Amino acid sequence: MKIMDNPFIEALAISGGMAIFMIGIALGIMDMISTKISPLPVAVILLIFAILFIVGSVFFEKRGADEVGSLLGGGLVSFATTFSIISFFGGLIFALNDGTTTIGWEKLISALAICMIASMLIVRFLAYKMQDQFES
Repeated sequence: MKIMDNPFIEALAISGGMAIFMIGIALGIMDMISTKISPLPVAVILLIFAILFIVGSVFFEKRGADEVGSLLGGGLVSFATTFSIISFFGGLIFALNDGTTTIGWEKLISALAICMIASMLIVRFLAYKMQDQFES
């Protein structure tokens, strides 16, 4: 029996991973607002945006969107994903620079619990909405 065959461990791993990513984004946004400094150089941000823009545009084009729709969809997805990635790395930098001590462990544990619940709801909702698309 593999570990991921256990639905309990799988659900905990997915919701825990998503919760840590959510907390990282939140900490990164807090840090960027307070310091007014981007955690990544502009060149890296542009490279991330460009790669995600190309991948997103091709994704929407393969799903049947016209040229303008695929470019708009790729732009929207790449903007949101780039912002999430930048915020997450900002949160990691904030946490490594002892920023979590100013917040306190009780607030971090509470945030982790809330984010785990929210991520489980998101995963279940998306699984429910997408179940018709992947049935044969």
